[in-house]
Amino acid sequence: MHFFPSRARVYVPLIALLFAVPFRAADSGTDRGELLNPWEIHNEIRVPASAAPAVKQSFMTFLEYQDLVMFHPTVGYYASGRVNFTTDYRTFPGALSPYFGHMIAQHIFNMWDGMRKAGTLSETERFTIAEFGAGDGGLAENILDYIDRRAADPSGDRWRQFASQVIYACYDRSPALSAAQKKRNARFGARFQAREGDATDPTATIPAGSLKGIVLSNELPDAFSVQKVVLSLSGSAEVAFVAPTLPRAGWNKLAKDMPAALQTRLKNEDLTIQTKVFGSRRDSNTVYLSRAGFVALLEAISSAKDYADKLDAIEFHEIYVSVDTIPELANHLRQYIPAYAYELARSGKGFAGYINLGEGRFIEGAGRILKAGYVFTIDYGSNWDTVSPLEFDHFRSYGPGSRLEHSDPYHSPTLNDMTTDVNFSHVAEEGKRVGLRPVFFGPQHTLITGTPVLLDTLPPDRNQDDNAVADDYRIWVQNFHTWDVYKLLIEQKENTDPSYVFPDTGAEPLAVQEEKLTDAQKATEKKVQQRLRDRLAAQPVR
Repeated sequence: MHFFPSRARVYVPLIALLFAVPFRAADSGTDRGELLNPWEIHNEIRVPASAAPAVKQSFMTFLEYQDLVMFHPTVGYYASGRVNFTTDYRTFPGALSPYFGHMIAQHIFNMWDGMRKAGTLSETERFTIAEFGAGDGGLAENILDYIDRRAADPSGDRWRQFASQVIYACYDRSPALSAAQKKRNARFGARFQAREGDATDPTATIPAGSLKGIVLSNELPDAFSVQKVVLSLSGSAEVAFVAPTLPRAGWNKLAKDMPAALQTRLKNEDLTIQTKVFGSRRDSNTVYLSRAGFVALLEAISSAKDYADKLDAIEFHEIYVSVDTIPELANHLRQYIPAYAYELARSGKGFAGYINLGEGRFIEGAGRILKAGYVFTIDYGSNWDTVSPLEFDHFRSYGPGSRLEHSDPYHSPTLNDMTTDVNFSHVAEEGKRVGLRPVFFGPQHTLITGTPVLLDTLPPDRNQDDNAVADDYRIWVQNFHTWDVYKLLIEQKENTDPSYVFPDTGAEPLAVQEEKLTDAQKATEKKVQQRLRDRLAAQPVR
């Protein structure tokens, strides 16, 4: 049986594969051999700390690189519509369709019912389910269909009231996916809407305080672009920039796809980059690509029949400089120094990690657009214990040629999905700033609690006579009950009625669990906190 991967965390041995190639010694930074996960460093070029402004001017951060290859309107994995929700990866809403959506619909009904009974929502007001990152619209279809089925039951008076108030709106950055959502859910008429919108900035699409209802997402924040950092016990903090290059062989392979003007432009930019970053023309056999040059190259080769093969001609390097180069990132680290010091003390080594500032912006925006209601976030991740890679990798990719063990973010860019674990502690803390209170945080399988949904029969839309289909479904049911890496976070907007209570008692902690540290680790934590404060007290490099 061919079992397509879910976007789940994969537990693997920590094999110390170091891909870094130090071209130039740095005058600051962490010895990569001392990292807990040195395999995360890809083809590193070390530069002096004084080169940081030139690096920032010349190259993309890892976040910018990920955002580009995922969402560029022409070549991006999602925005181009290249994503395949069957062959690249599968998620629980699809694998357990329609039951997964039925579980969520039941909880949303209970939230609506509580708001109506408490007077938070009047009978004439609209109740909006705003789903961000809705994929192909399958979850929306299952939720609306369940609502209609319950409303059609002779005893479903309350469900009919619910159905009459519900508007389901999907928001997605990809025009191609928005079109697919609209087509799939056309039968629901005006009750379903598909709109373009960026989940990291909900208020750009929805006015603040204008929505009563639910902000819903399933496996969304894990797909936000992230900053890649290296943190050390000494207090150093570095951020990754991505330097795409074309070695001579790669240039020769792609030259026929590049107009003469583009070739001249890339060579001129290369000379400027090498002079600014390295102080001279360091390597005449390699062309360094700026962000704009990289985009122009991708656009030039995107229509080639052998596009995937041509992507292999591009080589990628990472350059690490002080996080002060990115003020927003430095400010985040300053704000959460105790938590990162905890992670470093827990690890006992420095580590390469991924910081998802987008998850904070998403939850802040969700809180701002809500006047009353709840935020319903389902994804894989955990609390602060997911920041450092103690047991497993936290970055992974899905798609043609991708690998789950030590995923390579630079393999076939624009052809693969990229995800990282969600730090729900960070999400909850940022939510508090905009009036969101955590109601429940725990395993995804708690969704079934308090609902009439049963998973022990094959869904009626599956081939009942196909043993392979039945076996696949049973595997996903088993995973649903046992893969506790998938989490559910429910937050309530302030001034919403207090009557809703999640019907499961298996909540997990969101706060840093210092009680798990040994006395020696606690002592280390205090030292690291002070070192980080001293290091991050410097003025940002603009």
